[in-house]
Amino acid sequence: MQVPAVRLDLFEGPVELLLWLVRKNELDVGDVPIGRLTDDFLGFVREAPTLNMESTADFLVMSGILVRLKIRSLLPRPREEDLDTPGVTLEQILDEFRQYQEAARVLSRREDERRQLWPRPGGNLPPAPAAAREELSTLTGAFRRLLARVRTEPLVEVAPIKIRFEDKLAELRRLLHRRGRLSFEGAVTGRTITELIVMFIAVLELVRTGEIEIAQPHQFSDIELVARTPAQAG
Repeated sequence: MQVPAVRLDLFEGPVELLLWLVRKNELDVGDVPIGRLTDDFLGFVREAPTLNMESTADFLVMSGILVRLKIRSLLPRPREEDLDTPGVTLEQILDEFRQYQEAARVLSRREDERRQLWPRPGGNLPPAPAAAREELSTLTGAFRRLLARVRTEPLVEVAPIKIRFEDKLAELRRLLHRRGRLSFEGAVTGRTITELIVMFIAVLELVRTGEIEIAQPHQFSDIELVARTPAQAG
């Protein structure tokens, strides 16, 4: 099932259009209720019978960009002598986002081709549909809490660094191979908001391919990423 359109008092339509209007100054990002946006999305995740993981990841990335823009809108305006200092522009963020999308599509195609040539013992190991919905709901809840924390912490400007989806995916796989399980919060703490978004999409990819499962001992406690094996999938 596709992620539904955004429905707010000031806007109704796809989240991509909402971001485009903010970019064109047709809408004030300060007026966009990010909390309500994510609440509606989490409600959809809990109730949807099936989910399109690519659309879900796109929604989360777009929402993350909106959060970043909203943070910037709340910061003091730069001094006049700082106006010529180049910073990270929305165009750069969107360009990175398009690269993440394309990388995810390429990886998905490669994975499909690899499975046709070398089938994995025990099958593809996808989690059951109900379990997948629960895992995604748990992940998005954790992601939202981390974004909220980013909004309350001091924003430190750093030079833009190229962040590749494939690199973060490989990093998670290496850590899981060595340790067997990871704290999701521990894996993303101290990273920039762009890294946080890319790491989250990488986690979604590992859930989609059945390489990990999500463990959470108690509601709102830190979640763990647990490596899965064909024997465990049974």
